Amino acid sequence: MNLTQIRFGVAACATFLAGVLFAAPVVSITPVPQSDRPDHWWQKRFAEKQELVKKGGSAVVFIGDSIVHGLEGSAVWREKFAAAPFHALNLGFSGDRTEHVLWRLDHGELDGYKAKVVVLMIGTNNIGHRSRADESPIDTIIGINEIIRKIRWKQPQAKIVLHPIFPRGERPDDERRQRVDAVNEAVRQLADGQNVFLCDFNDVLLNADGTLSKDIMPDFLHPSDRGRKIWARALLPMLNRLLASKDADYPPAARATPRRLPEYVGRMTDRRRQTMNHKGETLDVVFLGDSITHGWEGNGREVFKKLCADYKILNLGHSGDRTEHLVWRFLNGEMEGYKTKLFMLMIGTNNGNDSAEDVAAGIKRIIEITQKTHPEAKMLLLPIFPRNSDAKNNHRIKNEKTNAIIKGYAEGNKVIWCDFNDKFLEPGPDKVLPRSIMPDLLHPNHDGYLIWEAAVRPVFREVCGR
Repeated sequence: MNLTQIRFGVAACATFLAGVLFAAPVVSITPVPQSDRPDHWWQKRFAEKQELVKKGGSAVVFIGDSIVHGLEGSAVWREKFAAAPFHALNLGFSGDRTEHVLWRLDHGELDGYKAKVVVLMIGTNNIGHRSRADESPIDTIIGINEIIRKIRWKQPQAKIVLHPIFPRGERPDDERRQRVDAVNEAVRQLADGQNVFLCDFNDVLLNADGTLSKDIMPDFLHPSDRGRKIWARALLPMLNRLLASKDADYPPAARATPRRLPEYVGRMTDRRRQTMNHKGETLDVVFLGDSITHGWEGNGREVFKKLCADYKILNLGHSGDRTEHLVWRFLNGEMEGYKTKLFMLMIGTNNGNDSAEDVAAGIKRIIEITQKTHPEAKMLLLPIFPRNSDAKNNHRIKNEKTNAIIKGYAEGNKVIWCDFNDKFLEPGPDKVLPRSIMPDLLHPNHDGYLIWEAAVRPVFREVCGR
């Protein structure tokens, strides 16, 4: 290769990199204001709303475009949403697209207070202001998803009520309606029933043949008073239910959250059968936890058989559970139908995205629930087991921080602390976790369960009297 060829190759590479680095952004997720001018109505409204944001006090916040904005001046808003108990704040801005909402969120629209519920409906202007060639349904979908992500980041304690984009255009074959339908088909899947809840009444807005009535949406886009009343009837029960929940006062790790049912409905069914078999009895020990506790019936099954020969035990460990899943299970039936002398709790290693403080708050709430529902029982509280070979691993360090907090929950009588984590580790200052005890550096093998059994059996003996 001669010098000219090398120079050409370098120039071509630079041109390619420039194209990558300076490629056109995805407009729907690139935050921009409608206008930069301070005297523009949009900036004036933003400034006015920021003053209300600073005051706080709104349990419910509506975010959206002209459809939400138009709700603000209606009798429905004054009578149903602005008054107690919601004291709702309307952050709808006419003409807004997803990128405008993202700019507002980046510039403090949800800062400085804690909402309990955020109602979101956005996206119709992404479709109405641009052709399909300029913005595809995928662009609108990722814009809505990015807004949800930012709301979750700004207001982690809040529940999000997600509306699909309202139908637009008079007929089902209207090109804009079809694009709305394509977006909504995916947007409905963004609701997980845990943090994001779907409020979908689009079918109520339509006639039997799929046409949109002028009586409900005079311009085939914005609801009339009748349309707003339909909206309120659909939304109010959900708001009342979400506000009645005390879970908004807890961090996510302590907030009752169900798992996707198919993931463990089989084990849940089996556990309920066992519970009903023991109905009216007093058990010796109930095991509470995740896959490590579940594993007494797997890698630890031989050790478990020996324990069960001496004690009446119910194992409520569910693989994959985080603290919030235990909270949900215990508030929804798994504490009912039996009495017990002792609970044994070890949970938290699956809470990888939560802080040590939040995981500890989840464990504390589990203890509180068991004490309330089973005042007769004591709690054997275990630290989260070590994981990963290296003691400097971030997950290991966070678990140790959690353990330092939860140790303080044990007063020695009703809640008993039992820390034998060092028994799993190799001797020496490096605190190496060997694969000979936990082959995957997380779950104990048979020898690991022997260590566990030897550490807790004395407590079982003392509490159960044998």
